[in-house]
Amino acid sequence: MTNLKWCVIGTDPRMEKLAILLKNLNVQVLFLQTKAWSYQVERDLMSFEPDILVLPIQPLEIVTDTIGLDYFENVQKCFVGKLSPEWTRFFEASEIDIERYLENEQFIWLNAKLTAEGFIAAYYLEEHETVAGKHFMISGFGRVAKLLATQLKRMDAHPQIVVRSPVQLAEAQAMGYEVKKLEHGISCEKSIFINTIPAKWLTADYHSLLTTCQRFYDVASSPGCLALEGDFSHTYRLYTSLPGQFLKEDAAKLLFKCVTESVQHLKGGTLCYKESE
Repeated sequence: MTNLKWCVIGTDPRMEKLAILLKNLNVQVLFLQTKAWSYQVERDLMSFEPDILVLPIQPLEIVTDTIGLDYFENVQKCFVGKLSPEWTRFFEASEIDIERYLENEQFIWLNAKLTAEGFIAAYYLEEHETVAGKHFMISGFGRVAKLLATQLKRMDAHPQIVVRSPVQLAEAQAMGYEVKKLEHGISCEKSIFINTIPAKWLTADYHSLLTTCQRFYDVASSPGCLALEGDFSHTYRLYTSLPGQFLKEDAAKLLFKCVTESVQHLKGGTLCYKESE
């Protein structure tokens, strides 16, 4: 019997839960709770010699002089989230088989659904009040925004979509949402603002949003949309990795399904990780 050896890296709670789910399949798992690629990580990988490596959604900070290929010598597949320029150059120069789970459509949509539900959990924790009857302005109209607007509407809240794209404005309006163009000097009209746009667009031109909204929740990817200097902690809240924070069990199961289904063709990659007799 030959078992695949897995190494899971990251501080997001879903990564630790993923390691537990893998261990329940009686495979060898090394879990490294860190945000950085360090000399200690290299020593651990050299000792463990994993076949499968799962990197976190946010790219690991590199605190070594370089990333050595020696530490990937036995890696048959590496699952990656977002990649920094340094990690991109490394993988492009190597022959390592990588799979970007953030490009898996099923994972993306279901993770977006968890993000929407995670916001509701964060809102309850922060505000201690129901969403019913409240007015929300949502910037962007991608997967997270669509699922979040749907969820809020079902809960008797009043979501309004705020975007710059004429196409997205028309799409949101056709789907029955109130819409407003995201433009300089826009007012939030004392609504609760939720950003889903993964770009640092909140500049001085949009400062009025922070002064007119009840609360500004940023649920886009790190580092969020805030591009202003100053202390906005009384209004602005950055909530990244909501599935891992509030729905870590379901988030881990989703990632588990994504990575295990992708290794069936590898040596030792059956569901029970046994070689055929």
